[in-house]
Amino acid sequence: MKKMKFIIPALFVGAVLFSCGSDEKPDSEEKKQTVSTNGGTFNLALSENIQGLDPVQVIDGFSFQVLGQIYEGLLKINEKDLNLEPLLAESWEIDETGKVYTFKIKKGVYFHDSKCFEGGKGRELTSSDVVYSLKRASAKHENNYAYSQLKGKILGVDVFHDDEATSEIEGLKIIDDYTIQITLVKPYSNFLYSLAVINTAIVPHEAFEGEGKCYIGTGPFKYVNDIKNTTVLIRNQNYHQKDKEGNSLPYLDSVIVHYVKDSQKRLEMFEAGQLDVIVDLPSASIKDVVENQISDFEAKPPKYVLGRYPELVTSYLQLNTQSKPLDNVKVRKAIAMSINKNKIVDVILNGEAYGAANNGIVPPAVKGYDYESVIGIEYNVEKAKQLLSEAGFANGENFPTLKLFNSGENQSLRVALEIQKELRAALNINIEIVSVDFGEKLKAESEGRADMSIAAWLADYPTPDNFLSISYGGFVPSSLTESSYPNSSRYVNKEYDKLYDDAISSIDEARKNELCLKAEQMMLNDAPIIPLWYNENYRLLQTTISGYQPSVMHIQNLIHVKKTKTVK
Repeated sequence: MKKMKFIIPALFVGAVLFSCGSDEKPDSEEKKQTVSTNGGTFNLALSENIQGLDPVQVIDGFSFQVLGQIYEGLLKINEKDLNLEPLLAESWEIDETGKVYTFKIKKGVYFHDSKCFEGGKGRELTSSDVVYSLKRASAKHENNYAYSQLKGKILGVDVFHDDEATSEIEGLKIIDDYTIQITLVKPYSNFLYSLAVINTAIVPHEAFEGEGKCYIGTGPFKYVNDIKNTTVLIRNQNYHQKDKEGNSLPYLDSVIVHYVKDSQKRLEMFEAGQLDVIVDLPSASIKDVVENQISDFEAKPPKYVLGRYPELVTSYLQLNTQSKPLDNVKVRKAIAMSINKNKIVDVILNGEAYGAANNGIVPPAVKGYDYESVIGIEYNVEKAKQLLSEAGFANGENFPTLKLFNSGENQSLRVALEIQKELRAALNINIEIVSVDFGEKLKAESEGRADMSIAAWLADYPTPDNFLSISYGGFVPSSLTESSYPNSSRYVNKEYDKLYDDAISSIDEARKNELCLKAEQMMLNDAPIIPLWYNENYRLLQTTISGYQPSVMHIQNLIHVKKTKTVK
C-alpha cells in the first residue's frame, strides 16, 4: 500500500503507541479506582447536522450515524470485521436458485413506545412491518437513494416504483407473522447488504401514516428532540438485545449528538470533558494535543486514547457530464490532468489523508481488491492543454465559467480554492466557487445544478461495486430536473453498466472483482469523476469510555459502550 507522504514527530508516535494500551501496572502513589456509573450520557460530535430523521429520505453519512441508533434492519454490518450478522432477522435461507430468500423474524422485538400507538405502548414487530418498510423504501421520494438499494433486485420492485396503480411488490410474500419470503429477479451478491443499511430499516406503518410522523424504530435509543444544534436520544428500555451475561442493552442512559462545524471548537469541548469522542480531527490538531498535553497520554492510566484508521471513504471532484462543455470527455480529461493530487494531499490538506487517489475511486481499505492495478489519469499540464485545444477551447478561449459547489467546510473549501487556482493557471479557465450548506450542496448535485463539486463517498457496504454505483447509468433519470443520486455526475456508458450489472450479479468474488476492475478503469478513462484522495481518520477517546469500537465505515454501534468515572 502506498502511504501518504506525512512525517509524524517522534514524540507524537510515542504518544500514539502508549495511548493504545499498556500492561504496566501503575505505582501505588498514582493508582486510581474506576467506578462504574451504570449508565451515563455519551457525547458525540459531528461536523454537519443530519438531513432528517426519516430513513428513506436521508443520503448522507452524518445522518446514517444518528439514525443507526434509532432504526434497525433485518441484518447489520459488524462494525469491527464488516461481516454481515442477523439483527431483526434471526436467520435466513437461500434456495438452490440463489433467488429466493426466506427470513425468520426475531420474536419479542418491540417498536419504541410512542404516541403513534394506542395507549402509547410500542407493539411487536411482525413480517407485515418488513413488507411495509421495503415497499416504502421502493416508492418515489424526493431522492431515489432508498429505491436504488433495491432497484432491479426484488421481483416487482421497479414496477411498484414506476406505476402508482401497483400496490404490491410481487417478490414480497408473508408466510406467517415471523416468516417472510423475498424473491429476486436474479441472484445478487450484495442483496443481503441492501438489507443492512438505514434506508431499508424496519418501521411501523403507524409512524408515517396519519396526521403526524413519529420517528420510531426498534433501535437501542429513542429519539427525544433537537435542541440548540444537538440531537437527544434516550435508552430504549425494551431493547431486544442482551450481552453475554444476559444483561439488558444498551448500557448508556442517553446519547447526545452535538453538531459543531469548527474542528478547534470540537477539540476544546473534548478537552473540557464535554465530548467523549472526536472522530474527525485534522492531524495538525492531534499533533498539538499530544505535544502540549503529553502528560495526559503518559498518565497511568492515560487520560486520552488516540487511534488512526484508514476509512472506506474516497473524496473526489464530481463533474456534471450532461452540462456543457463537461459533456465532452476531452474537456473532462483536461481538467483531470491539470489537478495535482499529490500537492493537494501534502500541501493543501497537510497530510490529512491516507494518500492521493492516483488510482481509482475504490479505496485501499476495501479488502481483497487490487486497487493499485487501476491506473488513474496522470497529472500532465501539457497534455491537458492539448486536449482542451482539441475540444475547441485553445488556451481557455470561449470556455464558460463553471460553478463548483462546496459545502463551506474548511477542508473542502481549501481544496476547491486550489483546484480553482490550478485550472486557471494550467488551462486559463475560470471556476466560480459556490459555498452553501451541506444539505443544499447534496440537493444541487442530485438535481444537476452543480457543474462541479467536491464530494466524498462513504461505503454503504464494504465491496468495490458500492463505490462504482455512483457512476451507474441505471440511476440517471430522463429529466435533468429529477434527482440522479447517487450518480450525480449523470454519467451513462452502456458497456460500463453491463460490467456493473454482471459484477453485482456474480456470486464468485474473484469474478466480481475482475469485472469491477474493468468497469472502474473504463469509468476513470471517461472522467465523470476525478478521485482526489483516500480518507483516514484520527479518533480521540476519553479513557472513561469502554466498549467503543471504531469503524472504517463510520458505523456507530453504541450498545456496548460504558462510561465510568475515575476517582483518586
